[in-house]
Amino acid sequence: MKKKIITALIALSLLSLGGCKDEKIEDDTRMVIPIKVGFNSIAPDTDVSAATKEVIRNINSGLIKFDPDSKTLIPALAESYEIKNDGKTYVFKLKDNLKFHNGKNITSEDVKYSFERISGINTGKPIVGEWSKNLEGVNIVDDKTVEINIKDKEKSSSDIYNIADVSIIPNKMSEAELEKTPIGAGPYKFVEYIPGQKIVLEAFENYYLGAPEIKEVEFKVYKEGAGRLLSFKNGEIDFLPLNSETFKEIQKEKNIEIVSSLGNDVNILYLNNSFKPFQDKRVKQAIWQGIDIDRIINSLSLPTSEKLYTHMSPYLKEFYEKGLEKNYPYNPEKAKELLKEAGYSDLKFSITTISENTFENDLALFIKEDLSKIGVDVSINPIPWGQYLPEVYKGHKYEAALLRVAGYPDPKRILQRYETNYSSNMGNYSNKKVDALLIEATKSYDQQRKIEIYKEIQKLLNEDIASIYLIDQGVAVALSPKYTGYKTYPFAFIDVSTIKLKKNKQ
Repeated sequence: MKKKIITALIALSLLSLGGCKDEKIEDDTRMVIPIKVGFNSIAPDTDVSAATKEVIRNINSGLIKFDPDSKTLIPALAESYEIKNDGKTYVFKLKDNLKFHNGKNITSEDVKYSFERISGINTGKPIVGEWSKNLEGVNIVDDKTVEINIKDKEKSSSDIYNIADVSIIPNKMSEAELEKTPIGAGPYKFVEYIPGQKIVLEAFENYYLGAPEIKEVEFKVYKEGAGRLLSFKNGEIDFLPLNSETFKEIQKEKNIEIVSSLGNDVNILYLNNSFKPFQDKRVKQAIWQGIDIDRIINSLSLPTSEKLYTHMSPYLKEFYEKGLEKNYPYNPEKAKELLKEAGYSDLKFSITTISENTFENDLALFIKEDLSKIGVDVSINPIPWGQYLPEVYKGHKYEAALLRVAGYPDPKRILQRYETNYSSNMGNYSNKKVDALLIEATKSYDQQRKIEIYKEIQKLLNEDIASIYLIDQGVAVALSPKYTGYKTYPFAFIDVSTIKLKKNKQ
């Protein structure tokens, strides 16, 4: 019934397409982009959620950045850098004439302050926990040159990725100021934020790569569903994240550009290893083999989706372990046998979801239906992100939970989630061999050995069924006919600065 209602709304939106052209936003340089939820913080690097990062990254810049074309790290605010002292010292030289949004020049003092802020080295209050143990200190060589020193025991071949994530902010800017009026060096300046409704940004004319063509962007909280498609067709929004149904409909439109790729995000059914039934591998295997993931992909997901077998997407081809596909295929009869062997023929548990996320709630319904066929009684517990973040993501208070886990270009950052004492080990998973391999990969600067290690970890996660790995549902967005050029990233980032006016390409 739900699917019929959605289809009817989509049909209605298409009927309205022809008559709504005059209502489209007249200013081509102003975009409205829908987002699912509001933010817990708009200060740089403070809110860890992907939903926040994909927006806030437009305000900030780091010393280096990920380039979606070459799929490598390249200098950003830095003109150049070198790694010295066996990976313990990183020397960065800044570009000339760099500016913050407030017009002030960016100097080494700002870089030093930014790294000290993120690590809490002076305040004891780190913004990102990992930096509190990693940063030895920052030395200013001159106005444009800094040395970032990593502690002897914590130096890692992945440090360069962590450095790329640190936003450079003005020296001595307080957390209270950053929460109210964030200032960075990214392509967009902060204009206005109304919690739960919208955040408005404007193009930064002194951006080091040149001012973006889109002069103003409003990220507006819009619930998912057919209403979004209608708003896109009516010209009320210019950017539409697509799901399986809207993808099929938008494909029919000749003038609308669709940008799609694997997303490197991973949809996971977390099984809390602290919940007694999930301490029995037979139960976890029964759940995996009781879920028809192909049905989910065919019914719910984008054409770009890939079925997963571990917490690694094939997006990262170099590190992805092939050959796990044969394990745990859909087999409800086998699932029933496993539950019987384990003594859980009447298993009950709840799946906690983020109430604002339509896809995950639909996904939960499919899983509930599949598992009912093997005698498992699932209840669905949708809660708002503001509650999910402290209770489920950080507090690990749940039985099972669905989450789209953000990807990163660094495989360590993806798989570190399974280190026994890691704060984001949401499934409370523990395997000493995995812990040891993660340490070895961290210390190794041999790329081939690192690839071997990360593949071995994937085998162990699959063997242990650390959680149920579902899909990389991919990313697909539609742009209003007047825009082109949007680029996707292997992490949460709606990079508005990549969007161009189509008329400029003609």
